[in-house]
Amino acid sequence: MKKLIKICLPMVLAGIAIVLTAGTTNAGVIYSNDFESVVGSEWSNASTDITPADGRRFLGQFANDDFVTLSLDNLPSHEFITVSFDLFVIQSWDGTSPDWGPDIWQLSVNNGPVLMRTTFSNTGEDGHLQSYPGSYSGSEEYPAYTGASEINTLGYEFYGDSAYSLSFTFKHSDSSLALNFAGFGLQDISDESWGMDNMTVAVAEFNIPEPATIGILSLSVLGLIRKRK
Repeated sequence: MKKLIKICLPMVLAGIAIVLTAGTTNAGVIYSNDFESVVGSEWSNASTDITPADGRRFLGQFANDDFVTLSLDNLPSHEFITVSFDLFVIQSWDGTSPDWGPDIWQLSVNNGPVLMRTTFSNTGEDGHLQSYPGSYSGSEEYPAYTGASEINTLGYEFYGDSAYSLSFTFKHSDSSLALNFAGFGLQDISDESWGMDNMTVAVAEFNIPEPATIGILSLSVLGLIRKRK
């Protein structure tokens, strides 16, 4: 009997796991833009630029306290949203430096959560550190470029540049979405700026089975145990 339970219990647990994970529907990309063509009215600021090194067109540059919003309407039924993109951190960002910073970047959902509020640094000079991959709180600090997907590949000369591949998933069910991207405490565009590329927004709806469904699966396997006894 003990041997049979030992064999069948993993079957019960595995079966429940399968039921819980098998209900994903309506998952798909609802917006994608690499900014190589004309930017639509979904963006509050449609400015684009081209990287000096390899001619990549991107949304930006933005500087100072620029605030940029992506607005999407008529979304399909969903429970979660995933937004993914490349963030370009351009020139002399100083991270958490008390003298020259903090240089803060933030992503938030309109009438929703703040998904990221952090700092970046493109130099380790004078002990400059950054908050990313943590949040800006004054307590979490990491070396410059921590978590960067690219370092000095975009071709900017004044303190260089870095790129970060970012992705966020959050609960959302409204038919419209507004994402707010912003920099705070930055200098003018010739000194410190930012931009974005390869923007993707996807929705997903997860159908979790009723408890009765899980119970039926469990009882079926337990019944097998009793029968074998």
